[in-house]
Amino acid sequence: MSPMDKRTRFWIILFAALLLLCGGAYFLLSGGILGTGMVADIYVKNELYEKIDLNTVVIPREFDIKTDLGTDTVRVEHGRIAVVAADCRDQICVHQGFIVGPGVPIVCLPHQVVIQIEGDN
Repeated sequence: MSPMDKRTRFWIILFAALLLLCGGAYFLLSGGILGTGMVADIYVKNELYEKIDLNTVVIPREFDIKTDLGTDTVRVEHGRIAVVAADCRDQICVHQGFIVGPGVPIVCLPHQVVIQIEGDN
């Protein structure tokens, strides 16, 4: 095998590796395995309170939704959301735990709070 064949093979392998690396990065950044994104829509009294892109959450956080009907404490983590505390009597929203995709929303009827996820899971 001549030295020219070794150099040609090296450049072909290097180009193929870079192509695979760039393709993989594009696949992951464009949604890839994780889907196109999951957005949690939070409604209070049938009005949009906040939209949260769950795929972009890096640091978990908690915040309160305070209304004249009561207070719900919401926890947001990467890819999931939950009501972790509420001052309503039934606590159904708290016992539901985290939701991670479209389907069953979190509903706090006494406070008229609904959290639902739209997008791919």
